[in-house]
Formats: sequence, structure tokens, C-alpha cells
Amino acid sequence: MNEPDLGMRAAEILSALLYANIATASDNLPWNTPVTAVPAANLDLYWSSWTEAVHSKNIHANPDIFVTYYDSTRARGTNNHRCLYLRCRAVVVSDPDEAIAAHELIYPGAPVGLDDFFGVGLRRFYRARPIQAWLNCLSEQQLQPGTLDMRVEVSLAAIRRAFQASD
Repeated sequence: MNEPDLGMRAAEILSALLYANIATASDNLPWNTPVTAVPAANLDLYWSSWTEAVHSKNIHANPDIFVTYYDSTRARGTNNHRCLYLRCRAVVVSDPDEAIAAHELIYPGAPVGLDDFFGVGLRRFYRARPIQAWLNCLSEQQLQPGTLDMRVEVSLAAIRRAFQASD
């Protein structure tokens, strides 16, 4: 696949799948959790979580996270170029305008109430900004003795172009 095709495939995954796995770590202890993570047009990913969740605490300690999107209903061995891996940097959304935009992405059409997302509120919005992206390109059944990698890097610019074109 060429770069535009890889970008298009990654954009299709982001458009079609609501749930992502977010891998975090703190004190060398890994943690992985599923969340509803919705991309904005610039590819920033947004979700909301309880402030006391392990992944939320881990992000405060270490903002470097890894996000994956994949369709778990596909038959084994049929996911080539259908699993998106994103190395990201995550932060708590602290700007009220950005929080309103995140709310509209995550809870479309719901009345905006931000009291629970600031101050003593129990939840926060989080933003993950992708730094690097890959798609898987082989299943374990296709491995050969000379295989060096099962993923192919995808340009964030190519994903962004394809994602914005699909809106």
C-alpha cells in the first residue's frame, strides 16, 4: 500500500471504531484500559474518565501513552492493515473551550455541563496527541524467518488528510 492508501485505511479505522485501548504506565507498572476515544479533525483523541482511575493517575505521572484501535469481531488472520497503533502524549483538558469541544465529540447532542469535569468534579476530559502511527501489515500466520516488523509506519499527515477529507 502507498502512503495515501495507508492514510485512508487509518482514517477509516478512526471513523468506524469508537473504542480504543489506552496503555499507560507508572513506576514501571503497565496498565491497559478500554475507553470511548473520539478523534477531532486534527487527530487529537478525546475521552472522559474518572479522576481516580488507574489510567488517569498514570497519565498524571507519565503522559506517554500508547493507543490501539482494532475491530475485535474480525476473523483471526484477516486484520492486515486494520489495526491502528498510535504513540501519543496525553494531557488533562484544562481549557473550558476545549472541554466543550471534547464534550460535543464524546456526547454529541447531549446538554453541555462541565461542572463534573473541573474543580472537585469526579471526571476529566483527556486529550491524546498522536506522535507516531502504524498499521499492522502481517498476521502471525504470515511470519517468515526474515520478518523484521509486523507493522508499517503511517504518516500522521496522510492520516490527517484522509480523515479530514472523509468528514
